[in-house]
Amino acid sequence: MSSGEVDCSNTLEDELDQALPSQAFIYRPVRQRVYFLLLGDCKDGTSTCPAVKEWFVYPGNPLRHPDLVRPLQMTVPGGTPSLKILWLSQEPGVQARRLDTLLACFNLSSSKEELQTVENPFKALCCLLIYLFVQVDTLCLEDLHAFIAQALCLQGKSTAQLVNLQLDYVNSRAVQLGSLLVRGLTTLVLANSACGCPWRMSDFMPWNVFDGKLFHQKYLQSEKGYTVEELLEQNRSRLTKFHNLKAVVCKACMKENRRIVGRTHWNSQHTGRWGRQGPGSHRTSSGYSRSGQGQPWRDQGPGNRQYEHDQWRRY
Repeated sequence: MSSGEVDCSNTLEDELDQALPSQAFIYRPVRQRVYFLLLGDCKDGTSTCPAVKEWFVYPGNPLRHPDLVRPLQMTVPGGTPSLKILWLSQEPGVQARRLDTLLACFNLSSSKEELQTVENPFKALCCLLIYLFVQVDTLCLEDLHAFIAQALCLQGKSTAQLVNLQLDYVNSRAVQLGSLLVRGLTTLVLANSACGCPWRMSDFMPWNVFDGKLFHQKYLQSEKGYTVEELLEQNRSRLTKFHNLKAVVCKACMKENRRIVGRTHWNSQHTGRWGRQGPGSHRTSSGYSRSGQGQPWRDQGPGNRQYEHDQWRRY
């Protein structure tokens, strides 16, 4: 905070895969809202707020200069509380305001009711999945099944079982999806800390909700058309939890006009690379469309950093 710089100089991404955005861009709106929270309420929106220097790696960025990223104003029910309230107040009802602020950082205020029904540690996972599936149109039902199945199966795995897990092959898309979720967990830690920790930090630790190799296995199985029962390793006790978590994510996404469909259904309706086009696209609060020409992860490269909400200029 004192230097005004944030860095993330490594990532696991396929530069040739145009269908999946860089984690630097997916979570930038969340970071911007956290900056708004930390840097204080600016008198005329965000123009007077100091810019934060971000050193985030993404295709076409040689990291010679930081991106100047300005805070993004957010809408919190009842108004945005001050850091003094979020961090120090013990008044009744403050914990609820902390949670409202955390969800507002992810623009998920409308999902509060659904998320409150989820038990720990899956609350954090559902929060990230809702955010990811709303932001990224190219994620499909098979991806959702893999994310949820691995989280549920992880609860019953020993360290030795995970170490000895063997994969048929490595899929670059699965690696990038796993990396996106882990980066989401670190972003959630950032937002949760800024909001006064409405959720337990231990629930965000990857070993509670994510294992890369186990996710890779579930991704490959889901891609091959395995049933939910097979993904859950024929464990019937996990089946109800699976459908409950899936329903929470799908219901929350529907509120944002995001219907999660299977890959086969999607391909039968569209041609070319994934990403909804035309009237179906709409703008998120981050100021750009989630699909089509407005997507900031399309055709990235040096000198191409003009964004609709803010002129993120090279420093």
